[in-house]
Amino acid sequence: MKVAIASCIHPAAIGGLAAYQRELAAGLQSFCRINGQPISVQHLQMNQPDSRSGLQQDRPAGHRTPSGPLMRFAGSLSRAMHPQQSWRSAINSVDRLHFVGTGRDITRHPLWHESREMEVPFTVWPANSDDESFDVRLYQEAQGVFCQSDHEREHLISRGVAADKLIRCSLPPMCPANGNGTRLRSKLEIGMRPSVLFVGRRDAGKGYPALLEAWPFVMRQCPDAVLLLAGPGDADADRLIKISSESVRDLGCPSEQEKADAYAACDVFCLPSANESFGIVYVEAWSYGKPVICGTAPASRELVEQGVTGVWADQQPQQLAHALLRLLMFPDQRHRLGLAGLRHQLLNFTTSHMVGCHLKAWQIAVPQF
Repeated sequence: MKVAIASCIHPAAIGGLAAYQRELAAGLQSFCRINGQPISVQHLQMNQPDSRSGLQQDRPAGHRTPSGPLMRFAGSLSRAMHPQQSWRSAINSVDRLHFVGTGRDITRHPLWHESREMEVPFTVWPANSDDESFDVRLYQEAQGVFCQSDHEREHLISRGVAADKLIRCSLPPMCPANGNGTRLRSKLEIGMRPSVLFVGRRDAGKGYPALLEAWPFVMRQCPDAVLLLAGPGDADADRLIKISSESVRDLGCPSEQEKADAYAACDVFCLPSANESFGIVYVEAWSYGKPVICGTAPASRELVEQGVTGVWADQQPQQLAHALLRLLMFPDQRHRLGLAGLRHQLLNFTTSHMVGCHLKAWQIAVPQF
C-alpha cells in the first residue's frame, strides 16, 4: 500500500503544514502494517523548489487567484504548462493521493485532475478555509476533506462542500517532547520568575499588539513576571518601548527545540488570537502541562474549555491582563488547568488518533485501528 502526500509546502520546511506532513508520514510508517509490511509514503512536490534551499518559493507579489470565467481557462493553461505524463507516472504508482494545501495556484490543478481520470482516490487537508472558487472546486472533487473543528466544518458546508465528505481530525503536538525549561530559564537569566509565553505571528489577528498593551497592567500587580515572545513578524518597537526590558525576553523565531524549551519554561501560554483554524500551539502547551489563554477565534474556543483546560479572553488590554493575572497569581488554579489540559491532550490529540482518522477516510483497514 502506497500513499502519496502532495503539497507545494516542502515537508522539511518550517511551519504547521510541513510539520503535519512529517508527523503523518512518520505515523503511517510507524503504526501501520498491512500483511506485515508498513504503509509506504511518497512526497510529491507540486512547485519547482528553490535550487538553493530546497524549499518552496513564495508566490510573487500581486499574485491573484483565477475565478469566474477564468476558471476553465486556468485549468487548460495549467495542463499545458504541466504535460499529462509528468503527473501520470507519479500517480500511477500510488493507491491514495493526499493533497495538502488549496487549489489557488493553477499549477496544482493537473495533479487532482489526473488522479480523478486515473481513478486514484484523493483527499485534501486544506491550508485554510478561503472562499475562493478554486478551493471550493477542489474540495467538491475530493473523496474526503479534513477539517480541524466544527467551525471549519460548518464553513465548508456553507460553501457547498457535501457534509458526508468532511472528516473531523485533530492534531497531536508537533514540537519535541524533551523541552528543557531549566536550560532556557538559565540562558534568559530569569530564574524562577513567573512567565507567560506567546508563540505565533506578531500581528493583530494573533493578538500580539493586545498582549503588549496588556502587559503594563500585569506588571502593576505582578512586577516579577516576564513575557516570552516568539514568532515571525514586526517586534513592534513602539509598544515594546513602553515595557521595561527586564520584563520581556524576545526569542525571535526559535528552532523546534528552543520552542519546546519555551513551553517547558513558561507558567502560562497565551495566544489571544481572533483567527484560528485549530490552534496547534495550545495542544503543544498542554503537552507540557501548561494552562492556556485563547482569544475570540471560534475554533480556539471550541478547543479550549473555559475554566477547565484554559481561560478565554478578548483583545481588550485590561480584560486580557485580568485573565493573565488570574493564572499568574494563583498557582493552584494554574496547576489544575494545566493538568486538565495535559489529560485532554493525551486522550484526544495524539499521532495514533490522527493516523486513525486518515486511514478511515482512505478506507484502509489496519488491525490495530
